[in-house]
Amino acid sequence: MCGIVVVLTPQQPTPLAAVQGMNTRLRHRGPDDEGYLVLDGEGLQCLGGPDTPPAVWQLPTGFEPTASIADQPRRAVYLALAHRRLAIVDLSPWGHQPMRRGARYAVAFNGEIYNHVELRLELEVLGHSFRSHSDTEVLLAAYQQWGPQALSRFNGMWAFALLDLERRQLFIARDRFGVKPLYFWSDEKGQVLLASEIKALLMHPLVRSDVDLTACQDYISEGAQAWTPGTLFRGIQRFPAGHFATVQIDRPQALQPQAYWRTEAADEVALQRPFDAREADDWAQRYRDLMQDAVRLRMRMDVRFGTALSGGLDSSQIAAWVNQELSRRGQGERQEVFSSVYAQPQGQEGQDRALLAADESLYIGQVAERLGVRSNTIQPQWQGIPAAHERMIWALDLPPANTLMSSWHTYALVAQRGVVVTLDGQGADEQMAGYLRFLRNHLAHAPLARSVGEAMALARTTTGCARTVTLGLAGNLVRHLGGQAALNALEARVARAGGMGMTLQQALTRDVQTGLQTLLHYADQSAMAWSVESRMPFMDYRVMQFLAQVPYAYRVHAGWTKWLARHAANDMLPSTVLWRRDKLGWAIPEQAWFGAGAPLASWIDEQLSGSSFVQNLAQTMGRDLRAVPAAERVRWLNLAVWHRLYQEEANRPGRLLGRAQA
Repeated sequence: MCGIVVVLTPQQPTPLAAVQGMNTRLRHRGPDDEGYLVLDGEGLQCLGGPDTPPAVWQLPTGFEPTASIADQPRRAVYLALAHRRLAIVDLSPWGHQPMRRGARYAVAFNGEIYNHVELRLELEVLGHSFRSHSDTEVLLAAYQQWGPQALSRFNGMWAFALLDLERRQLFIARDRFGVKPLYFWSDEKGQVLLASEIKALLMHPLVRSDVDLTACQDYISEGAQAWTPGTLFRGIQRFPAGHFATVQIDRPQALQPQAYWRTEAADEVALQRPFDAREADDWAQRYRDLMQDAVRLRMRMDVRFGTALSGGLDSSQIAAWVNQELSRRGQGERQEVFSSVYAQPQGQEGQDRALLAADESLYIGQVAERLGVRSNTIQPQWQGIPAAHERMIWALDLPPANTLMSSWHTYALVAQRGVVVTLDGQGADEQMAGYLRFLRNHLAHAPLARSVGEAMALARTTTGCARTVTLGLAGNLVRHLGGQAALNALEARVARAGGMGMTLQQALTRDVQTGLQTLLHYADQSAMAWSVESRMPFMDYRVMQFLAQVPYAYRVHAGWTKWLARHAANDMLPSTVLWRRDKLGWAIPEQAWFGAGAPLASWIDEQLSGSSFVQNLAQTMGRDLRAVPAAERVRWLNLAVWHRLYQEEANRPGRLLGRAQA
């Protein structure tokens, strides 16, 4: 939806030029409007900027700007809320931010409260009145009514800072699962800066862009880890998902985030209940109802939307549920779906095989035909990858584990078609054991006879699961003979058996709290780089809570992962997609671009050899960059480009982002 900046520097007031510079760095997140709320010795004032629409200046909302921030660049303030708006709900000036509610409250809010209609009705019964249709106004009224407990009533994604002038405090919160990003910097004096992206924080004169070398080594060894507090920038941290914090604006102290949410799973005895065909239909119906409602809520908007369709089960289900909701509403327009494909050969046999291995156009076409949607596709060309890769690294602030070129080009296509919001399939695998690695947890902890039967079924139906199934069966036997301690010992000895000591639900919960955080980071900043908002029905907290109660036998059954989702969608999608044996997951043909003899192999060599930072780090870590595995080589590439953009070119303007660049 937007980008936000918060500045609280009472000991060293911040020039307005710096506040504007920070907010301008986020223009791609909100090209439709900008606004500022500042506090200094002269009092509280609302300011506008070059992108503030004329109608916002003219409408007496009570939070309309009274002056331009550009006219007073040297004025220094100790508190500032800044906002960039991507207009999606209530496109009128009443949706402008920072928004005030009376003389007491103000907020800078990034995200969406999907159930704002229901909350508005509840609040009206309690005596609140509203002047807009904006979910931001509902957020303010909800906090006014319930305080921090309002967070438990929100169904959505958010990162916001709410100013309470009566209590002289800031209330800062991030959504349950970390769909919306929030980074912060603080010093020993308690001064704090927050922003939706790191590049905005780096515009403040107090913030240095020093590299954390230990974090860089961890990135090379382990990949991107967006769930950790720290980043590759020393002193810049992530505000944790599912937490809030309160800061006194006159005497700020170090942020102390407090958790307000955790998923409550059923106990292990209930989760190990055997399969029952009658219960299966009941679980499937409840799942269908929840997912349809999650999609319905996420279709609340006043702009064009579509679906990012990879060709896999999850995004295909979202597209099908969107179709059902459009039909229920009596809306006749065809849904737009967007995909990256790799169907056109490059002319070299080895590269063409690698390219086609990442192509899902067959499944995308089958889904599009079955649903009657309008399919939009793009094929990334290797000639454009270096420039696209550089802009992607700049957009993400931090190097990802791969090149993200499939999702990057998909969202570029969305922006080219004038679509502002997509409904995407992120989050299902981490709840329904969609990744093969979860099978070892499932098999290691199931009753032995059931585990053997499930392993045989998996071997027949699921491609590439042999090693994982063998580990799971071995773990089960060890656990039955020697108990949990023996299983933990096996896990410690066997490579790639990490986490097998956990039950399936424990492993899934860990993934939601760790690896999924990284994927959410990719999704948000890749989409927002093109001024596109990504909404994720599978991340509805009601769905998350429900699936944590579903017995394992309905998540993995008859050799199929995500069995409940497949069964629930049995009449919605082609069987070739619904009961597909392999899984690609927005595949990227990096081997076709970067492998030996590939068209960009020499480009990677140039990037790595030309980076003294990477060369020195590789020497420190004892790595020969000519011999590292392909996946690690891509990480070295990402790190080299990241260091060049954020360290060697630190005083340059960065790379252009936003829908105008699509």
